[in-house]
Amino acid sequence: MKRRVAITGLGTINAVGTSTENFREGIFTGRCGIRPVTLFDTSDYSCHLAGEVTGTNLESGLDPHETKEISRCDVLGLTAAREAIRDSGLDKNSFNRDRIGVVLGGGAGGMNSWEKYRRARWSGQEKPDPSLLLPYATCTLTDLIAGHYGFTGFRSTICTACSSSATSIGYGFDLIGSNTQDIVITGGSEALSELTFAGFHSLRLMDPGYCRPFDKNRQGLSLGEGAAILVLEDYDHAETRGATIYAEVLGYATNCDATHMTAPDLKGMSNVMAQALKRSSIDMNQVDYINAHGTATPINDKTETAAIRDAFGEKLSRSLAISSTKSMIGHCLGAAGGIEAVATILALYDQTMPPTIHLEENDPDCDLDYIPNQARKGDITIALKNSFAFGGNNTSIVFKRSE
Repeated sequence: MKRRVAITGLGTINAVGTSTENFREGIFTGRCGIRPVTLFDTSDYSCHLAGEVTGTNLESGLDPHETKEISRCDVLGLTAAREAIRDSGLDKNSFNRDRIGVVLGGGAGGMNSWEKYRRARWSGQEKPDPSLLLPYATCTLTDLIAGHYGFTGFRSTICTACSSSATSIGYGFDLIGSNTQDIVITGGSEALSELTFAGFHSLRLMDPGYCRPFDKNRQGLSLGEGAAILVLEDYDHAETRGATIYAEVLGYATNCDATHMTAPDLKGMSNVMAQALKRSSIDMNQVDYINAHGTATPINDKTETAAIRDAFGEKLSRSLAISSTKSMIGHCLGAAGGIEAVATILALYDQTMPPTIHLEENDPDCDLDYIPNQARKGDITIALKNSFAFGGNNTSIVFKRSE
């Protein structure tokens, strides 16, 4: 039998909150973190907004020597990791470090640092610092966390575009369930970069105003940045040491549409939800809440809605509570699944479902219950988290309220 997997530590930093507690307060009050970009000049673009992390000294509390040659993405990730590891008590207890793995999802990695180097070199006004090129690799954060805390177990970085950190949670679940590791540090980090911003702008996928998932007048997504780190742990191990158990991971599934690089596929989405529930031994009628991928692009929202109908059936899908936290934090790409998993776990822990803000009038093709604008209390036992990425990389994770 596979071992049960508990979540015993949470850490996040994003546009809505610089800690898990800030984030909890923000998502349940419907706070919008999407604001004008300050990290680079957006004057040549039609969109000027993103979910940027502001109002804090990102390097506060981190070792100055350690932060000297790392990227903004890595600083965000280390900040979230520090909070999650403290929250779980891993920094205070003696553990077999060979049985602690680190599996993270990655996106653009140190692209922001590379751009600083490029701007300095091309301007001709200053000599660029070559250390800016060191943290370019997507795996840098995984290595930094493992090295900083001395975790000598399994280590890997997963890059499946916007489902990267969600898939990393699933991989961590497998490592614990198979008795390969007792604890896995998982999640992901992403920092805004101009290359990413320009890329999505060229695809005409960005809303010049606020991100409005499932709304009739939505025009596209808002990019975001941030990090989320989760501590997964063997359930019996966690109970024995008296750890706080926020929720349980019951299972997950991944698949690939194998149809189009950027256009979502209804059957791929539908099948991955059904597979995740089947592998978790959960019936469709047991699901209480879905944290949707919900990007606010015209095609994604109606396809995800149709996929939920296809997976759950017309009658059951109308009884589901669904929301998109991207309406508050933006689309955090490689970190999206991790940050939204934290939101889903907090929903289970606090028995409160975060809203989809900026939803004023439903698209006729998006006619399910998306919890518009105000959080909702409810009896939530089972929650499903969807992450549907470019390349057709789909992941769904099933979480259960802790007993």
